[in-house]
Amino acid sequence: MSQLALLYESHGQQSVESNPIPEPREGYVQVRIEAAAFNPVDYKIFDRDSGLLIQTYPIVLGADAAGVVTRLGPGVTKFKVGDRVAFLCAPAPDGVGAGEIGGFQQYAVADVKITFKIPANADFDAASSFPGAGMTAGRALYAQLGLKTPWAGGEGAYKGEKMVVLGGSSSVGSYTVQLAVLSGFEVISTASPAHFAYVKSLGASTVIDRSAPDAAAQILAAAGGPVKYVVDSISLAPTQILAVDVLQSQGKLVLELGADPSAKAAADARSIAILLQMGAGAYYKKCSIIHCREDFWDSIQGWVERGVLKFNRTRILPGGLRAWEEGFDLHRQGKVSGVKLVMHPQETE
Repeated sequence: MSQLALLYESHGQQSVESNPIPEPREGYVQVRIEAAAFNPVDYKIFDRDSGLLIQTYPIVLGADAAGVVTRLGPGVTKFKVGDRVAFLCAPAPDGVGAGEIGGFQQYAVADVKITFKIPANADFDAASSFPGAGMTAGRALYAQLGLKTPWAGGEGAYKGEKMVVLGGSSSVGSYTVQLAVLSGFEVISTASPAHFAYVKSLGASTVIDRSAPDAAAQILAAAGGPVKYVVDSISLAPTQILAVDVLQSQGKLVLELGADPSAKAAADARSIAILLQMGAGAYYKKCSIIHCREDFWDSIQGWVERGVLKFNRTRILPGGLRAWEEGFDLHRQGKVSGVKLVMHPQETE
């Protein structure tokens, strides 16, 4: 049986081609993909990778997908055929690779440990926005910062404490805000004024204009002084410097990108710990602690049903898998704001 897949054939070369439908092995399910979300990492790999991450061609990119379970691998009891699921398309150490798991195709296999059932109050598009960004947010809070986990008795554990999340309307930022609130934090965030209401709807108590010249002073006023934790979901030089400015001595800063030299020097001078996420390689090379925490993924359905977690707003790009060029270009040009771009592989002609 064959399907249509967006094959990344070599550095800078990608096209929609016929490709075999992957079969699930033990611990995996086969999924008919109804929605595949874009991430900045997708175009960055396409544009910049030259053997650093991708070792074997062709593969299928795409870290986030949602769809319907069509086959069960041996021993799988957690899901049944017909279940609506979303999953992280992350190759695992057991040898299942990105060609089988990548989200930019009509069928893929999903590791049941990093797959969750989509609740009745959510659709495929919204659910597809969670896996990569949600995992990154969870990793920032519970692996990098080492906070008590809300899925293991830590819900509300940090009531009365404050956290700053820079870039609260971004996909990673929006999930970081919500998980921090679930953990009990009062969250102060930044965004453009157009997204203030959205970020507040996620639970942030205060949202400050990211471009305000006195943003640091406003954050410090809202927090009542320097804070212990900042998660910078943008991680460009200006946001890193802002983060250091509002952190207390010996505070902790989580970055999604590499540390800016000026920000690092300022952080070192005040014994601020800079904690780096693993970046693009996390999707294609190895499994992080949050990838492997099955109880994290098992909690998503209930959180959404309770209304304590909201999936991203989405924008659907027409053309099925052939929408990839538009999606990559929109991200390259910085024209994605406050929404997750999604395409529908089954609509590919």
